[in-house]
Amino acid sequence: MEIAVRSTTRVRSRVVTGTIPLLAGLVAVSTLVHVFAAWLRATPVYFSDEYMYAELGRSFGESALPLVRGELAPFPALVYPLLTAPAWLLDDVEASWRLVQAFGAAAMSLACIPVFVLARRLGLSRGLALALGALAIAVPDMVYAGWILAETVAYPLALAAVAAAVFALASPSRRGQVALLALAAAATGTRTQFAALFLVYPFAVILLGLLERRFREVAREQLLPLAAVGVAVAVVLAAGPSRVLGMYGDVLAADVEPGLLLDRIGSNALVLAYASAWILIPGAVLGFALALVRPRTRVERAFAVFALPFAAALLVEASLFATPQHVQERYAFYALPLLALAFGLYAARGWPLRLIHAGLAAALLCVTALVPVSGYTPGEGKTHSAFLFAAGRLEQLVGDSAGAALLAATLSGACLLVAIAASARPRVGTYVVLAIALTLSTLAAAGATSFDVRNSDAIRATMLPTDQSWVDRAVDGPVTLLRTPGGVRTETLEQLFWNPNVDRVAVLPGAVRLDAFQADDVRVAPDGAIDVGDDALLVETRAAWVELRGARPLASTDGFALWQPEGRPRLAMLLAGRYADGWLAPTGRVTVWPERAGQPVAGRLRIELSAPDAVRALSFQFRSPGRRAVKAAVPGGETRVVTLTVCSRAPWQARFGADQAGFVGSRMVSGRASPPVFTPDPRACTPPQAAQTTL
Repeated sequence: MEIAVRSTTRVRSRVVTGTIPLLAGLVAVSTLVHVFAAWLRATPVYFSDEYMYAELGRSFGESALPLVRGELAPFPALVYPLLTAPAWLLDDVEASWRLVQAFGAAAMSLACIPVFVLARRLGLSRGLALALGALAIAVPDMVYAGWILAETVAYPLALAAVAAAVFALASPSRRGQVALLALAAAATGTRTQFAALFLVYPFAVILLGLLERRFREVAREQLLPLAAVGVAVAVVLAAGPSRVLGMYGDVLAADVEPGLLLDRIGSNALVLAYASAWILIPGAVLGFALALVRPRTRVERAFAVFALPFAAALLVEASLFATPQHVQERYAFYALPLLALAFGLYAARGWPLRLIHAGLAAALLCVTALVPVSGYTPGEGKTHSAFLFAAGRLEQLVGDSAGAALLAATLSGACLLVAIAASARPRVGTYVVLAIALTLSTLAAAGATSFDVRNSDAIRATMLPTDQSWVDRAVDGPVTLLRTPGGVRTETLEQLFWNPNVDRVAVLPGAVRLDAFQADDVRVAPDGAIDVGDDALLVETRAAWVELRGARPLASTDGFALWQPEGRPRLAMLLAGRYADGWLAPTGRVTVWPERAGQPVAGRLRIELSAPDAVRALSFQFRSPGRRAVKAAVPGGETRVVTLTVCSRAPWQARFGADQAGFVGSRMVSGRASPPVFTPDPRACTPPQAAQTTL
């Protein structure tokens, strides 16, 4: 007995000393690769999430409170901003951002550890377990490692919670059940969607009891976690689910037709299958089935009864607010390592049920042929899907979406054929399949990263000046952002991210709110006065020309102007529909306010209008209340000056429209216009000068 104990100890020692360096090496290599990829990003692009997490982190570091723009944020998942708060204490925004990226890369790379541990507990070999751990940190969604998102922490925590749930089901103990509850709470505190862990666990207990035909005994074994879940549900119901969910309270009001939900589930499942390289799917399906009905150990069955409904819950959550063309892979990719583990269970059995496996692979082969991935890549359809980022990058390289879709389908089909062939030589086939899956996942991750880097470069070039923190350098104090009609949300959030001094948002009439957080609706007085306090004003000018009184200009950049109030700031003129580069929207309005309250506004408004070369002639029309419409026909490639007579005892307004429009980038425009020039002239309100004229 003593000899056996020594032998076992030596074996365990060799396993530990051999495994820990390999796992540490996986984590280290993944961290370095993803830090390098993250630091290629020129600027955050996923707004408003990245801005929100940055603001919460800054607030925790400065005040220990979850504030966004000075108001308590109704956001229930605060673990990630708490962990990143120290990095935001630096005075340099970019240095803080880079530190947060490095933390995210290291944290997300830890996901391979719970996958490896769970694989070993499932009885898989060390080599297979290491391969599955490597696959977990090679998924396309590792692109999020360089983003300011809770996924970086939620990914390893969720997988650790799944492992703990499997262990608590298979070998009930007080310590294991407490670990499960702690990890599930930490995951839910990181991403609210993981409240599903608490809801799935009782279902798994019931299913395990029924399959083992010892329901009462299983329920008694799980009394602690079941009671904890019951208490948690009671507390949530007593407090009010919408209050607990905070800004996610709208989920309770979701009214989705069953047919539409099934369509969304189908599109999300399809993209997830592409993200898993397809090659693992037939074996994973059989792995889950065999673990349910013919488990080799209780751990296998515990894995199946928990992982399968948990993956289904993730898929449903991802589909609730998606559209068939707008995939939400970001919310469901946590299921990918679970599919890989299920494949490992199938492969460890020696690839049984080969005919069924071949049939499943053939069916999936038909799916790849009938449903091309290109249907989900246009426009913003890929916003929440890392795999679709990679597909979009492939389209850029190929130069044709149909050709890229054909290539993706061909690769997927070839993988499924390899999966069928691999069943003939299970020992070799398992590692061939895993090598292909790892290679394709790595390529997809590289494609997603390349797409993200190019996208961030483009946004940095078009939406930010050379000094992205220009506002903070110009003003040493609080700044209020003034939202104007047509303001570009992403561009404005870029300014707020890089300039923390901009800590308040004021919204003019006709402008839209920036996000779900604090903003003040501003009333404009008859003399143009706006109640925005004494803070400096950052005014959006991307889609509106704005002139102020009672303030002096400090600095400006493409799309924004910084003003310092001198007294109470007042609007002098606003041309809504004129972009910063001079293009005019097809319709818009111009408003001129009087210089003093109670005085009429009188004078001449001069605008130069230009027509693009591509049109024969472009007609503009200006209408103001009580006046005859003013029309101007501008030949293509030429310029005409329009002078409007302004006379009103209230703020004067005229609406304009053009008879033709086209696209410049993503904007619909008509012609071009110079900045409007208003010249006061009291004679404009005396006949016969009070008629509008066109020059």
